[in-house]
Amino acid sequence: PRCRSDVSNHHFAAHGLAAHGLAAHGFFAAHGLAAHGFAAHGLHGLTTFLAAHGFAAQGFAAQGFDVNSPYRRAPGSFDPRASWIFDGVGPEEEIGNFPSLVLEFGAAGSELDRVDLALGTPPHTLILATSYGHSDAYQHVVEEVMMSDSLQGGTVNESVKADMTLLEYPEGGAVWSSSSIAWCGSLYYNDYDNNVSRITENVLRRFASDEPLPGHKLAN
Repeated sequence: PRCRSDVSNHHFAAHGLAAHGLAAHGFFAAHGLAAHGFAAHGLHGLTTFLAAHGFAAQGFAAQGFDVNSPYRRAPGSFDPRASWIFDGVGPEEEIGNFPSLVLEFGAAGSELDRVDLALGTPPHTLILATSYGHSDAYQHVVEEVMMSDSLQGGTVNESVKADMTLLEYPEGGAVWSSSSIAWCGSLYYNDYDNNVSRITENVLRRFASDEPLPGHKLAN
């Protein structure tokens, strides 16, 4: 699959599928939210009023521009609610551990988002994978730093990471997020035969289908 940054959120919202945030909060896809008022005006507009964690499961964590990093799968990726996302991906495979069109390498970079229960991440959110190995060029966002110090870089601050997530909503809606702006830069590698492309295709095909997601009842 190929990601296009010129696709209108409103077009997708009208069909129950929103592709959003290639330059805002990392690539995420939302399924079935339009009928419940979340995507009718574009998910991006809600960030003016709400922390993103409360409706998309994650929010801005860090920013940097030297090199990206890969993800390691988390226990949530093997949960029956989400294992379909990783069809065709090995249990030990690192996600995006290969060249990228964005900063040369890795799928997690530029801007990173993470889960934070204190900022409103719903408790039934699944963390599917988490990036690692970010340098000190990646700094914890200033919105969460009360006083400047030397402990905000990726080598010392555990908040500097991207959490790939799945969050289900009532009536079959859901939000999946890569939590990385650089995600789409890895789609092309090996003529699109790679785990970033596979995960993206699995999500978009399932969200575009009428088949209910396994975990949607948890959101009721």
